[in-house]
Amino acid sequence: MNFDDLKKAIEIFKESGLTYMEFEQDGMRVAFDNRQNQTVVASSPVVASSNATQTTEENTSSFDDKFYVTSPLVGTYHQAASQGSKPFVTVGQKVKKGDKLCIIEAMKVMNEITATKSGEIKEILVSEGQMVEFDQKLFVIGD
Repeated sequence: MNFDDLKKAIEIFKESGLTYMEFEQDGMRVAFDNRQNQTVVASSPVVASSNATQTTEENTSSFDDKFYVTSPLVGTYHQAASQGSKPFVTVGQKVKKGDKLCIIEAMKVMNEITATKSGEIKEILVSEGQMVEFDQKLFVIGD
């Protein structure tokens, strides 16, 4: 990917009205993030398989007292390390801050999602293989 291609991609992103976008070209992964009304471009070489840990931000609402774990990216939700394996967590299970909850697969990269709070898994809001959006609620953790 050359500089002109990158400039063109930025213009397309700005005109699209999207707040977040990732793509891969010529072995380079590029992410555009405009959630704070400013465009940030981050790029990195694509790795075929990665165990990079992704943590999520706390997402609470004044309308309820539930603590939600949300998806930090767009991708496919996986409840276990491989098909047929035991899920990382189940409803009623106690978790500690930092425990692995699931994997979000994006562009063949496996991103581990970890608990940002200790507590009990009250609800799992998505199902195996489901596409998830950025900031989509995945889990409810309670005391």
